[in-house]
Formats: sequence, structure tokens, C-alpha cells
Amino acid sequence: MKNLKLLLVFVFALGIGTVTAHEKVNNEDKGAKWITTQIYEMLADEEIPDQIRGARAEIKIALADDGVYRLLSVKTNNKHLKDFIKTGIDFENLEPGDKDLVYVVPIEIAE
Repeated sequence: MKNLKLLLVFVFALGIGTVTAHEKVNNEDKGAKWITTQIYEMLADEEIPDQIRGARAEIKIALADDGVYRLLSVKTNNKHLKDFIKTGIDFENLEPGDKDLVYVVPIEIAE
């Protein structure tokens, strides 16, 4: 009987640890998805030039101390896409996220 009680306490403690760890991952993931969604919506409002159709990029952004996102880098082989991203995203209107994270957002323009 004592072993059964000890086993139940162990299973209960393990279950609580798993739930709290899972919630933390979901909260971080939700923030990154929210930033990505906002960026995609901003770029979707723009007219897509033919020069960037089918191109891909990866951008890195971070929240500065003043509460505005800053573009850290744009990795792409297409100069037109780089310019499109820089002008198409209004970083001042992105809702703030975590200051301690660098968000990496992949972008692919449909052909």
C-alpha cells in the first residue's frame, strides 16, 4: 500500500511538471506566431512586383528599448525582395513582444 501511495505521488508530480513545461513552450510559440502573422498581413496588403515572385527571405527582428521593433537582418538573394520587405513592414505598428527574443521570420513569395 505504501508503494502504491508513493507511485501515485510520483505520477502526480510528473504530471504537474509536464503541464507547466508544455504551457511555457506554447506561450513562447504563440508570441512568435503572432509577430509572423502581423508581418504576413502587412506584406499581403502591398502589391507584389513580378521581380520577387518565387523568392525567399529570412528576416530577423528584435524589440528595442523604446518598444519598437528593429530589422536586424534580411537574408535573401533577391535585392528587390529585400527592398520590398524594408518598405512593406511598418515596424512601429507591430504589437510588442518579448524584449529578450530575436524573432526569425521566413518569407516566401508565391509565384
